[in-house]
Amino acid sequence: MDKRLECTALAKEHQKQDFLDFRRRVLDDGEPYVIASAVAPHEIFHAMDIPVVSSEWYSSIIAAKQQSAYYLNFLEEKGYHDGLPRYSSLPMASTLDNDPDRAPYGGLPKPALLVSRTRGDYNQRIYEQWARAYDAPFFPIDSPSSTILGERWWEQARYDWEELFESHRLDFYVDRLEELVSLTEQQTGRKFDHVVFEEQMHRINETGEIIQEARDIIANTRPCPLPITETFPNVMACTWDRGSQWSLDHARAYRDEIKAWAEEGASVCSEEKVRLAWMGNALWSNTGFYRAFEKSHGAVFVWSMYTNFLAKGYVRYFEGDPMRALAARHISMNELLHLPPWMADWVLHEAQEMGAHGVINLVPIGDRLSANGTLLAKKAIEKAGLPVLDISANMVDARAWDNDLMVEKVGNFIEDKIFNH
Repeated sequence: MDKRLECTALAKEHQKQDFLDFRRRVLDDGEPYVIASAVAPHEIFHAMDIPVVSSEWYSSIIAAKQQSAYYLNFLEEKGYHDGLPRYSSLPMASTLDNDPDRAPYGGLPKPALLVSRTRGDYNQRIYEQWARAYDAPFFPIDSPSSTILGERWWEQARYDWEELFESHRLDFYVDRLEELVSLTEQQTGRKFDHVVFEEQMHRINETGEIIQEARDIIANTRPCPLPITETFPNVMACTWDRGSQWSLDHARAYRDEIKAWAEEGASVCSEEKVRLAWMGNALWSNTGFYRAFEKSHGAVFVWSMYTNFLAKGYVRYFEGDPMRALAARHISMNELLHLPPWMADWVLHEAQEMGAHGVINLVPIGDRLSANGTLLAKKAIEKAGLPVLDISANMVDARAWDNDLMVEKVGNFIEDKIFNH
């Protein structure tokens, strides 16, 4: 099936127009803006009506436009080693290259502030050098480690997040968020609007509920009504623009269109035999790979973390203290997505509920934080009875991808570990 959701085109157009509007506001009108990592609290900037660009989003755009090889080679020519995490370093490379004709959407102008959670071996250093290139301040957000790792975090995180994420950790993180608000006000001249912030926090919770409903339709429909490549742009557009009325309305449109497709009997593959789950970041440099096994093996990818992490990882119900709920949303986001046991528990739960027969695990080159948890996660999932195939690649580095080889590997995995068992 090559049919596309109508809302997919709307999501892509919205993001394009958002960026064009951003450039008008920033370049033409001189408004301040912020560059922030994906796990940084964008909600603070949204509440201040400050444009914010996610570095990982821009990295995925670079990869989708087939520019990653150029920028990564550029970094090596400048003396940077090839072990840098590509997700973070690609946008910095576009800044250092300083070629608006090459950079997607003309590149990123000087921000008022760069913000990132400290993670991995290199992320903080990359942001420090990136900020130096812009002559702009960098605000790192520290996150203390968990002392308890409860099971089935997704059941507790919505309501009982105070216990799950521990009060002493939340106290520390709230202090950092308040420092970030103060610095942002100083750097931009904008004031933090507490009323708008609380309204947006409630809308994010509602948006997450709707995204979960869309996920449940996919899980309960045989054959799968839409390709996973349709979930990527729609859910991520809602995630990047979370808290806005547009995000809530688009989530509804996305859910309703999936529901209509399911009721009409639409299918990715009418001869569906195998359902696959994808563990790890998406392969942004080659999303067509996800559809390579429909005709040859009747195999369909039905789940990735993008399918419903907005539902499980972002929804935090609260009464009276939205800033503490924001801390609970972001304080352990990396651990939920990339580190055992939380990563493995959730992926296994989702794969089983989606009816997956196997899991394809992206072990990213050049991103140790995302890669470190994959071995233990693989072992836990295999112990539960689901076969797992490791793919060593990088989500945004097309240089490290041999498509024919990877298609052969997954095809053999389906035949040997699923068809023959």
